[in-house]
Order: sequence, then C-alpha cells, then structure tokens
Amino acid sequence: MAGNGANNPSAGLVSNSHWNLVAFGANLIAQFVTVPFILRWIGLDDFGMAAVVLAVCAPMSLVGAVLGQALIREISSRCATDHRVLSACTTAAMRMCLLACIVYWLALVVIGPTIARPLIRVASSVSALWPALVIAASGSIAQQVALVLQSVSAARQDYRTIARVTLFTTMASSVTTLGFTWISPDMKGYLVGVSAGFLLVMLAWLHRWWDVIEWKHVFAIQKLKETGALMRFGKWQGVAQLAGVLGNQIDRYALGAMTPISVVGQYTVANRLQEAAYIGVIKAGEVLFPRFGAIASQDIAGRLEFFQAASWAVGMLSAIILVPMAILSTCVLTLWVGPAATTGADHMLFVLVLAGIIGSSSNVFTYYAMGIGRNAAVAGISVLFSMLTVMMTIALIAIYGSAAAGMGLLVASIVRVVASMSLTRRLFFPDVGRSELFISTALPMLVGVSIALGGQHIVTTRPDGWIGLAVYYLLLSLFVLAIGVLTTAMTQPGRKIVIRLAQSFIWLWCRQ
Repeated sequence: MAGNGANNPSAGLVSNSHWNLVAFGANLIAQFVTVPFILRWIGLDDFGMAAVVLAVCAPMSLVGAVLGQALIREISSRCATDHRVLSACTTAAMRMCLLACIVYWLALVVIGPTIARPLIRVASSVSALWPALVIAASGSIAQQVALVLQSVSAARQDYRTIARVTLFTTMASSVTTLGFTWISPDMKGYLVGVSAGFLLVMLAWLHRWWDVIEWKHVFAIQKLKETGALMRFGKWQGVAQLAGVLGNQIDRYALGAMTPISVVGQYTVANRLQEAAYIGVIKAGEVLFPRFGAIASQDIAGRLEFFQAASWAVGMLSAIILVPMAILSTCVLTLWVGPAATTGADHMLFVLVLAGIIGSSSNVFTYYAMGIGRNAAVAGISVLFSMLTVMMTIALIAIYGSAAAGMGLLVASIVRVVASMSLTRRLFFPDVGRSELFISTALPMLVGVSIALGGQHIVTTRPDGWIGLAVYYLLLSLFVLAIGVLTTAMTQPGRKIVIRLAQSFIWLWCRQ
C-alpha cells in the first residue's frame, strides 16, 4: 500500500481485505453454481470417489502454499518494488516448485493407486484408480505454480490484481468443470474439468508474471542464492503445512475406509460449503501476513495495537459469516443440493462451521508468527493440531460412525486456540494482559459459538426460498455483529479496538 495507508495499517487491512473479499465472492458463487449440477450428473458415489482421489493428491498443495508464503515473506521484508528482488526470488521459487511437483507427481503415479484403494472400497482394482490419480495430480501441478505466482502479487499487497485475475479464472474454471463433467458424467470427467480449471488459473498467472521469471535460470544447473532464504523459511512452514493438510483430509480418509463412499460425498458437500464461507475469512485476513512482515521492525507497542485490532476483526468477521450458516444449515443445504444429499450432511456442516468459528481465532497468531519469521511456533502448534485431529477423528468415527465427522477437527481447534493465546503472551507480547488478549482473540469466538448453539433451538421458522434465506442470513449476520460490538464495548480495551477499527473504516470511506 502506498500513501496514507502506510501510516494507517488498520485502514490498509480494510482496503486490502475489500479486494480479497471480491475474490472470495467470485469463488463462493462458483461453488454454488457448479456443485448442484455435478451432484445431479455424477451422483454422490462418484463425487465421493473424486473427493478421495483429490484428498490423496492434497499433500502436493504444501508445495505451492509453503513456497508462496516464503516468497511473500522474502519479498515483503525486503523491497517489494525492486524488480531485481522480485525476479530473483520468483525465479528461485519457480525452480523449487517445478522440481518438487515433478517428484511428487511421480510418487503419486507409482504408489497413489495403492494408497487410494483401501479408501475407495467400491473401486474394482488398483489399476482402475490410476487414470484418475494421473489426471488429478497433473492438475495439482498447475495449481501449485499458480499459488506461487499469485504470492508475488500478495507480497506487493496488490490485491486488486488478485481479485481481477480470480474473477476471470473462477468463471473460466466453472465453465471447464461443468463442461467436461457434462460431456463425461463420471468421476474422471469431473476430475478432468477440475484439472483444466487449474490449468487456466496457471496460464493467467503466468501471463501476469512471465517477464519477471528468468526462465534460463529456472532450468539451469547452477545454485541460486535466493534458494537458501526460501528454504530457511519453508523448513518449518513445510512441517506446519503438511500437518495441516493431513488434519484437513483425515475425515475423508477415515470415512472412505469405514463408511459407504456416498457418506464421503455428503461430507464433501458439507465441507465445500463450509470452506467456501471460511475462505472469506481467510481471504480477508491473509492480507495481514505481508503487512506483519512489513512492520516487523517497528516498535512493539504499535505491533501489539495492530495485532489486537486485527485479531478482533478477523474473529468477528468469522462469526458474522459462519454463524448464520450454522443456524440455517439444513435450509441452506436443502435449497442448494436437495433433500437427498442434505440428510446427514446438515449435522456435518453444523459441526464444521463451529470448528471454523473457533479455528479462526488462531489465524492472526499464525500470520504474525510467519510475518516476523517465528515459524517454529506455527509448526509446533500445527503438528499438535494435526495429531489431535487425526487421533480424535479416527477414534470418534470408528465408535460413532459418520455422525462424528468433523468432531475431531472441532476438539483440536479448541486446543489450538488455547495454545496460540498462550504462545502469543510467551513469545511475542509478554506485557499484554490476559484480559486484553481474551477480548481481542477469544471474545468474538465465544459470541459466535454461543449464538450458533442458541440459534439452533431459538430460530424455529425456516425460510423456504433463496430470497427468504438471504434475508434471514443478513438479519442474523447483523445480529451477530451488534452483539459482538456491544459485548466488546463493555470493556475499556474492547472500546479502544472498536474505536480504532471504526476510524479505519471512516478513513477508507473518506479516501474513496
């Protein structure tokens, strides 16, 4: 950001979040449009099988995520406008990305079907899964390249460009997914459509940053000095991301191994909707990462003030977006995919949404730790979180079946928030009071969870159409915001946070 935004970080957060939410809106619309058609054409069984195949390929996503975050950290902490820095760092990241993706692709092709076979019990043989894994793994390579290149714009805090590219690629990806699935209404057709969408996203970002990459160095043998800096950051972040991926996919693995494949389809429907909404929180909050990197050298008092305002804002935004979905879970799913897919999925959606509300409370801790280069703390919490999620998910699903889907994630999210708050005081801001940290981090979460649990029993009238649902959703969101602001404003530290954020919105409004 430039101009006054550099002196008003909270306002800069609001401005950048605005563009990220535009991108989120495009993705949300795409999910709503495509999933019902996909389910109608291929059914829950094929949708569930495709979900397991994509889950087996999911660990490859740590390549793009880790390198992207390392690129953001390296560029934002140096000089984001220096073309030499951009070129050198992006070239090194691209080389590492392509090398890691090729190695992982070969591993998936060789052993992927053997891994996937126990998770898809309706598959006739291991060899029958091979084409699906080749398709999905190939699309995943394109996805990782796109993630790395998108991070260049994120490092420069150019979220306007990210939003514009996302709008284009979202529409194009939706068309390819629907088109290929309609032509071939089965698991393979759907996976070809998804992979073609990733390819279009990659091409769009290659067009944007082609001139920055020194391709002769990407494929050369000599060592690039920027590789070391990226690897130092990515060392711990890779551990954190791998743990996170396993934790995110364990429900699909466990459900695939222990329940009918259609249950995996139901879980995927619920998770798609929860993720679509939760991505809004992520998109609004991920602008913090390069911002924290840029202010890492400023005085601790200023960083603490910004940290508290950002924590409360992200937590409150999570509650505003997710609480209505928890209360209206059955209605939303029935209108979206029909009653057949809703049975059982509505309970899964409610549990996943609660986990999302709670989990968002630790997001700002993660962004701050990465922004100042304290990745070991993030990795430690991520490993703990993943281990708990995996153990609790397997145990609960083995005992209670599909009704326990998402419960392991919920329990682990609670532990993660407690650990994040403890490490925030111990590692970053030892002088901050427990009450201040509670108000900025935990209070929005508790308000959201309380309203979600109470609303399930209090809100008995359900809308029977999209217009009525939109009205209900808006009213519930405003109610959550009002209760959150009033509850926070009852304390002196809370009033400071509310006033600071209100001033940021006013500054942004006047600037426009």
